[in-house]
Amino acid sequence: MAIVRVELGRRSQEQRDAIIKGITEVMVANGAQSEGTQVILYELDMNVWGKGGKTFAQRAAEQGITLPH
Repeated sequence: MAIVRVELGRRSQEQRDAIIKGITEVMVANGAQSEGTQVILYELDMNVWGKGGKTFAQRAAEQGITLPH
């Protein structure tokens, strides 16, 4: 059994589904069984995650990027 934990910013449900499927495929390609592979996505709000003294929400706003809710 494999458990893969991923921390990332918020994504749409379509993106979450694709991420989970892709990670599972990589694990299977490396010997894990599909049914034994669990993927857990920990989504972080971009207002509580920062780099270089600015939140990622601030960085996105400065670049004119709209973040998913």
